[in-house]
Amino acid sequence: MANELKEAVWEGYFRPTTVKDVILPQDYRNFCAKVIEAGASMNLILAGYPGTGKSTLAQALANDLDVEYLFLNASDDNGIETIRETVTNFASTMAFNGKPKLIIFDEADGMTPKGQEALRSYIDKCQENCRFILTCNYIAKIIDPLKDVGGRTMVFNFDMKKPEYQKEIKEQILKRMIGILKFLKIEYDVQPVIDLIEKKYPSIRAIITALQQYAMMRGKIDSGLVQYLEIGDELAEKILTKKLGEARAYISECGLSPSDVFSFIMEKVIPDARIKNKGDAILNMAQYEYQCALSSDPTIQIAAAIVSLFGCM
Repeated sequence: MANELKEAVWEGYFRPTTVKDVILPQDYRNFCAKVIEAGASMNLILAGYPGTGKSTLAQALANDLDVEYLFLNASDDNGIETIRETVTNFASTMAFNGKPKLIIFDEADGMTPKGQEALRSYIDKCQENCRFILTCNYIAKIIDPLKDVGGRTMVFNFDMKKPEYQKEIKEQILKRMIGILKFLKIEYDVQPVIDLIEKKYPSIRAIITALQQYAMMRGKIDSGLVQYLEIGDELAEKILTKKLGEARAYISECGLSPSDVFSFIMEKVIPDARIKNKGDAILNMAQYEYQCALSSDPTIQIAAAIVSLFGCM
């Protein structure tokens, strides 16, 4: 069984199905307990950094509430027709157990503004029979009528980067990763797992994906793990020699996130002597990093950020 699972997608197979198994700080557990105790009495927006477990938590809440629910990936099903047909058909009737139904719109910030406007009207119409949980990476892309304080939803800021939570959450992540490795009978050293968590935190999805990739290649987890994840100096050289196409290809092939790229530029590229105007370079990175959160295609913002560096040389 363990050998078969080594080739499965760990992130999906080991995904928690109840709130007690989701990696959360105690404050968030307390909040979830109140939500469950209230019995699906409110609409929620779970907003925060990608890969931290928002979608997992939404489905775990649905399971713990024991409600009939519909899960929609809003970035795929993002049009008005989906709202009009799928949501209406599901939300128009009461569940057999008498409890409100629940619709989870995952990645709701990927919905078009018109789709969000349609969703707003259906939240209003369906309150007797249905509740809604929206997840999003970028709350700024959610229209105001859906997120205004005291409005249709309660916005819960799923912020795993808060300093007061980091020690607690990292310990939970380490325990979970070690538990997976033991279950799968994969040989491991603890320190590389700790180093991986430090590097990829707060994205639990990125941590478990990197762990699986390395285990599949090497058959064990050893000191080579973090070195395998390092962004090579060749990316800095491509940027500093103004090879935009090659830099973009490197970023794409390595699957680097915007956070990875901007952190690398700040640490490895801007300190280089070839960047003459470091002040403007830093200001530009701050602007483009922020714009990534609002963009439907962050790769365009990354490309623009790299081009802006060319002007600082």
